[in-house]
Amino acid sequence: ESGIRQVLEYAFHSGVPFVVLTDGRIWSFYLPSEQGSYEDRRVYKLDLFERDIQEAVSVLHKYLYYDRTINGQALETARKEYRDRNRRLIAQKAIPEAWNELVARRDEILVELIMDAVASKVGLRPEEDDVINFLVSNIRSDLPPHSPPPPPKSGNVIINGKAYNASSAKDAVVIVLRELVKTDPDFFERCYQHKGFHGKKRHYIARSIDELYPKRPDLREFHAVLPHGWFLATNLSNQIKRKIIQAAAEVAGLTFGKDIIINF
Repeated sequence: ESGIRQVLEYAFHSGVPFVVLTDGRIWSFYLPSEQGSYEDRRVYKLDLFERDIQEAVSVLHKYLYYDRTINGQALETARKEYRDRNRRLIAQKAIPEAWNELVARRDEILVELIMDAVASKVGLRPEEDDVINFLVSNIRSDLPPHSPPPPPKSGNVIINGKAYNASSAKDAVVIVLRELVKTDPDFFERCYQHKGFHGKKRHYIARSIDELYPKRPDLREFHAVLPHGWFLATNLSNQIKRKIIQAAAEVAGLTFGKDIIINF
């Protein structure tokens, strides 16, 4: 920690805009002149032991490729990703305050939504005063405390009788797609056309990361690199990931729950 602090302080006072630190395994990319703690100024952390080879190559190419470094694209990319992340964090921190303001001024739309939800649930519409009293009694004056992350779940995926370790829904999706494409080079092309691989406004699998998050550049780091130049969006609910696995089984002509079984 002290070594990182010394390097970043020296870089800041020397006018060095972009710093890369590595012990061979873990690569950290910093913007010394930006605001916040040293951790805040780290744009990206890459652990070569934990990331897929193609994904690691993609990150190193983005930040360290000679031409991108010389023409300033690498630095500009780092700054853009830093700004996008900070904007998202600022918005996240403002959510509790915005909620308290809505409750304090007894926002009509909020009250109406709750009344409709209650009516839909029990068939009876509550009194407006009861809803307002409930909201006022639940105003939080402080930010919600950060709870420790839950321990990783252990699970597996079984494909045609062969089991693969999968600690999360993300791992399960990636394993299924990578295994199925091994015997079917056109598999991803058919997945791309399948309704189970896209939502209303974006695709979950594509040849371009931009296509995964067309209006959310701040989320584009959340992807997995697949064979043959394809990418998979990973900022998805577990329910959607499960549907993707079901769709993959259908595209491959397999039966979900029989030929492909997931446990996570």
